[in-house]
Amino acid sequence: MKKIKPASHTTTNQRVFELITNGNIANKRILDIGAGSGYMAQKIGNYIHEQGGRPDEQLTACDLFPEYFEYDGVKCEKLTFLTSLPYPDNSFDIIYAIEVIEHLRSPYDFIKETYRVVSPGGKVIITTPNILNLTSRLSFLFKGFFTLFGPVSLDDRDAGRLAGHIMPLSCYYLDYGFRKEGFSQIELNIDRVKKSSLFIYILLFTFGSPIARISSVVLSSESPHAITNSSTRGSIDRIASTTG
Repeated sequence: MKKIKPASHTTTNQRVFELITNGNIANKRILDIGAGSGYMAQKIGNYIHEQGGRPDEQLTACDLFPEYFEYDGVKCEKLTFLTSLPYPDNSFDIIYAIEVIEHLRSPYDFIKETYRVVSPGGKVIITTPNILNLTSRLSFLFKGFFTLFGPVSLDDRDAGRLAGHIMPLSCYYLDYGFRKEGFSQIELNIDRVKKSSLFIYILLFTFGSPIARISSVVLSSESPHAITNSSTRGSIDRIASTTG
């Protein structure tokens, strides 16, 4: 069987895989939104097969460009992600969307739809670039764009590429979207520490505090800023269990 290459970072995919398989997924109905070439679908499909299940009975994949889907274990359905998901209420036990929400014009409608189609007690996992890490903040300061975000393309063929990143959302706004729809047990996960952000953090911690204290004395201005939660890398995962 052909091994499919991931479109997003391997550590992001591995973290999502761990979050999906950290419990018994036998007979669980799983939805892969924005399946791409099928890397995660293949990984989950192989896991289901190893556990004695059938991927084609448990796993559903969908994408804007299903013609690029390479995993032959399940069929990939075409999905445009405009305002709704073409599935009945409570259709799936686990839903995951890896690096998808930043491509969507209506992210809150998307979250609302995942709440509708996930079963009570189910799990939704969404990843997106972390725009609040220090490297990303400096990028916005000097360039006007967060890391992994830049000039966007109007060509629909670029929708799944970097030029299709049109919706930078911080963890605060994702949390708002989940809570607004009624999700519970919302968790924040990281896939790895971004080394450049860690370096900037150490640099600011070493030299920034004395400079800030001097500025405070000379200018009688505000006290030094505290730097917290800034060393993490690009992707965060949100796990939300529905109530009821």
